Amino acid sequence: MEKFLVSAATGAMTSLLGKLGTMLTDEYKLLKDVRGDIEFLKDELEAMQKFLLMMADVEEPDHQARLRADAVRELSYDIEDKVDKFMLLVNHESSSKSEGFKELFGKSMKKIASIKTRHKIMKDVKDIKGKVKEISERYARYKIDDSSMPRNEKVDPRICAVYKDTTELVGIDAPRDELVKLLSDEEGELKNQHKVVSIVGAGGFGKTTLARQVYNKLEANFDCRAFVSISRSPDMTKILSSVLSQLRNQDEDYAGVGDPQLLIDHIRNFLKDKRYLIIIDDIWDVPTWKILECAFVKGGHGSRVVSTTRKNDVAKSCCSFDRNLVYKIKPLSDADSAKLFFKRIFGCVEMCPSNLKETSEDILKKCGGLPLAINAISSLLATGKRETEQEWNRVRNSITSIEGKSSDIEAMKYILSLSYFDLPLHLRSCLLYLTLYPEDYEIGRKRLVHRWISEGFIRGKDGDLVDLGDMYFHELVNRSLIQPVKVKYNGKVSWCRVHDTILDFLIDLSHRENFSTLLSNKAKPDRRIRRLSLTGNEDQGIVEQLDISHARSLGVFGPTKQLPSLVKSDALRVLDLRVCGGLGNHQVKDIGKLVQLRYLNIDGTHITELPNQIGGLEYLETLATDPKFPVLPESVSLLKRLARLFVGNGTKLPDGIGNMENLQELEDINPFVQSLNFTEELGKLINLRKLKISWHTIKSDDASHKEKLVSSLCKLDNCNLRILYIVFYLEEEDSFIKDLCFPSLNCVRNICLSRGEIHWIAKWLLSLANLQKLYITSGEIEQQDLEMIGSISTLVRFDVWYVCEGPIISSSSGFQQLQKFTLSFCNGFMFEAGAMPNLRELHLIFHLHELKSAGSVFDFGIQHLASLANIHVLIHCNGVTAADVEAVERALKSMAEANPNRPALEISKICEGDMLPDE
Repeated sequence: MEKFLVSAATGAMTSLLGKLGTMLTDEYKLLKDVRGDIEFLKDELEAMQKFLLMMADVEEPDHQARLRADAVRELSYDIEDKVDKFMLLVNHESSSKSEGFKELFGKSMKKIASIKTRHKIMKDVKDIKGKVKEISERYARYKIDDSSMPRNEKVDPRICAVYKDTTELVGIDAPRDELVKLLSDEEGELKNQHKVVSIVGAGGFGKTTLARQVYNKLEANFDCRAFVSISRSPDMTKILSSVLSQLRNQDEDYAGVGDPQLLIDHIRNFLKDKRYLIIIDDIWDVPTWKILECAFVKGGHGSRVVSTTRKNDVAKSCCSFDRNLVYKIKPLSDADSAKLFFKRIFGCVEMCPSNLKETSEDILKKCGGLPLAINAISSLLATGKRETEQEWNRVRNSITSIEGKSSDIEAMKYILSLSYFDLPLHLRSCLLYLTLYPEDYEIGRKRLVHRWISEGFIRGKDGDLVDLGDMYFHELVNRSLIQPVKVKYNGKVSWCRVHDTILDFLIDLSHRENFSTLLSNKAKPDRRIRRLSLTGNEDQGIVEQLDISHARSLGVFGPTKQLPSLVKSDALRVLDLRVCGGLGNHQVKDIGKLVQLRYLNIDGTHITELPNQIGGLEYLETLATDPKFPVLPESVSLLKRLARLFVGNGTKLPDGIGNMENLQELEDINPFVQSLNFTEELGKLINLRKLKISWHTIKSDDASHKEKLVSSLCKLDNCNLRILYIVFYLEEEDSFIKDLCFPSLNCVRNICLSRGEIHWIAKWLLSLANLQKLYITSGEIEQQDLEMIGSISTLVRFDVWYVCEGPIISSSSGFQQLQKFTLSFCNGFMFEAGAMPNLRELHLIFHLHELKSAGSVFDFGIQHLASLANIHVLIHCNGVTAADVEAVERALKSMAEANPNRPALEISKICEGDMLPDE
């Protein structure tokens, strides 16, 4: 898979070289002249690839070098498009069969057509060869002397943050005091222990400034001190020399010592009987920290070390021996953001002209509390025509692409670029791909990863691509380049967004490399479109005229009634129309012509029918339809490369599913609306890893269906199926489950009881060896039910979305491994001491008027949950007074504070407009 990788830096070059190598194998019977030309192209393109890889790490190439890189990158896409067409023709020919006179005649005609096709291919290859020669000669075959490559001689602008005047700072006092308390707040023997605290956050959030303010506040309390900054390519000798000279308070340069080990020995000898304060600013990797850590003597003098970093794993590594004292820096509040913004431009908030207030609010929203962006933009506006609406609107539309940029804007771009150029090439592609999503859009991890796979951004074996994509995604979260929106109890992030300022920076980069196209103005793009994003607000006339014949990705993120013509879009890999409510069946009538399509998402559209030609999309890997989609065409069973199929539980699937040998994920199907043949063939999907089914019987004679389903599930359980998720809709007690005719499959991980009573399936639940998640949205929960469920030793998540009657007590004997618990609150629920010892996340939903009418006491033992980290509470306020709500909030805060872990408490309220007036 690695040889077919597509990259933002090298375009399709790596992928193309892999395909040219394949074309030279015996499988592809090439004309003699064509084979020689392919060998020439491969050699020449390998030289071009080396040039692109060299250019990838040049942050500011000169104009000529950039033109060369752009020309080569665009050429790689164009050549691959032609090669893909050729390989598709050869694959079709090699897979054709002929029998009888009719078939023999057809075969003869195909041979004639094949000869014409091959001569056309020969002509195309000759044309490509000519273009490659032309570019090679124009740029002297790309042999760039490394010494001639431009060097970045800039002084790091972060130095200014170290010497920032306190009077210029806004919103620094609270986080500074919080950190000072964290560093100092120890009593007894702990007071003299060595402690390391790490500040983590994205570039531009003010980590250096905050660390310096903490340093200034505390330095008088220590015998010696040092403040050093680290670069992406640290010189350990210089860094250790700087630490030693600062600790000794001498101007002497120890870099001449040369050996880092000797410098570490000097530092350790000097610190062994001293109380010291050391700030290590902007650490980029764990190995650098491990070397520096060797110099810090962990004596009993109460020494303190503060590190700052952009990476969460580095932050945790720095303080791994100090109870994970990681301080996640927060963005400025709205009030502090406005204060900082207007202070430089007008002196104070009140002096802002009324005609600029709305625009300034939009600008501040885009800054998102990022001090770096606020300072840069306010500096730009302060030195320009301050009260010109046109200037402010330009800034509002795009921060990083403003003409006539100020030094502060350039400094901001430099700081953001450090994080980008620290990424490996494959992660840069994944990050730039986020420019295709609108501002403030919440991006689902699964959907994004599936698109990355279809674009060729992920390297690895086919079966592991989703897992690898998840790793890529979480690495971008780890590096603080994308913001987690929803973090699961197990630390996995399911949704993210991109900070507006970072998004503007990425859009600027993406535009420069023609990676993606956004129709931000009323003009047609002046370059070939490689990836296109539409929001639904574009001029329909321009959309209709767009040429997307070279596009590889088309995503639409809003209601629209018009798409660009898909007739000639045979290079398209991704077509994502999710939640485009205005689209109908006629927009996808030409879907069969998208011969390179890998990803198709029509969930949330009004598309209710796909043409039968979809079966010809032999590369299609992911297909997602709307839950209400009625019937999939029979030809879908011909999609042998389909790996992920997402449908609704009412969707009828065709027979022949057993032919889809590569299918790895299938959800959400109701086997009882399918044919018996389908249910039997389900067992042939031996590569299936994840399956979600709805147990929703609709006939009185479902016995045969159930038996065939169980037989198929047993076969899958013995193959690769890792997760079976079953949603039960039970009208009455099902003897098939009650009598354990439904076997205790090892792959059963998730169960949802959407209709029915829990005691109907209790015996079967207890027989499951690997059940991890249980959701109940129906029936009544009683004490004995809770005790039964608590005895399931493998359970890590339990959700009860049903108001049940108490009193119910969770004792110390059950739920030993539970990490997340959601309860639509019942009257009289109580956590006893020792209950749910591993619970990290608690979600509570209160219908307050019901609790009040039942006279429930608002103390249910949250303080007894020993591992609790987060509490999320939703209060339904209808039918109660504001005073009642305030009383509940006080009670919740009191319980959270009484918990030794001090869990984070988040309270949300709905139906506030339906509250009763206070008495």
